[in-house]
Amino acid sequence: MILRRVIAHFRKQEWTAIFLDFIIVVVGVFVGLQVSNWNEAREGRVRAHDYLQRIGADLDADIATYTDRLAFWAKVADYGAKGLDYAETGEARGASQWDLLLAFFQSSQVAEFYTTQTTYDELTSAGEIGLIADTGLRNDLAQYYSLGINPAMAERPPYRQHVRGVIPLGVQNYIWKNCYTSDIKARQMMLDCASPLDEAQAARIVDQIRTDAALMAELRYWMSTMQVAAQVGNDRLGNATVMRAAVDAALGKDAGGKSR
Repeated sequence: MILRRVIAHFRKQEWTAIFLDFIIVVVGVFVGLQVSNWNEAREGRVRAHDYLQRIGADLDADIATYTDRLAFWAKVADYGAKGLDYAETGEARGASQWDLLLAFFQSSQVAEFYTTQTTYDELTSAGEIGLIADTGLRNDLAQYYSLGINPAMAERPPYRQHVRGVIPLGVQNYIWKNCYTSDIKARQMMLDCASPLDEAQAARIVDQIRTDAALMAELRYWMSTMQVAAQVGNDRLGNATVMRAAVDAALGKDAGGKSR
């Protein structure tokens, strides 16, 4: 319709009308492009907000898991220290032989940690990391997830295999049923439990373990690794907490209509 009007104006040499028609066309195209750009930008902000909310939930999961793992590793380290002290000094320090046997077993426990990064991997693999407008936040997230897993937080030590090759299977089965539990969120708990053995029976097994120099060397290594895991885990927990606050700040600005 606009084209027919322009042709008619040309035939009549109505230059003012032609100019006005031209302005109408230009303005219409400009407005259409702007509306398209606004809609695209709005959709981008909505997707970015959704990604940030999900990353926030992933960070919450990491924080909860770090907290759980740090407590578990500390208990493993306590059991290991008790067993090593007895092996090195011969002093039970009030512990029964069953307590010491249980300590040697429980110090072989592991609890791996892996970052929860499904959302971040999805964001980067889709090429949409640029949706997060704040360059600083993007860089911080990249650094957080690039750290990944530290070997100390996912190792399965030789001590674990070897000490379980020494302790009778019946005793191990008793420990699993009565001195240990876990839940659907992969949280593990080591429990106090009564002895299924008399002290003489427990002492024979304990002596076999504590006099094995190679086995005690493996336990020392594992306890050193637990110390590293605790240090790295505390650092990573602090980082995850800072990142969660940064994501909250980004979500707050987005909700306020501002971009980061």
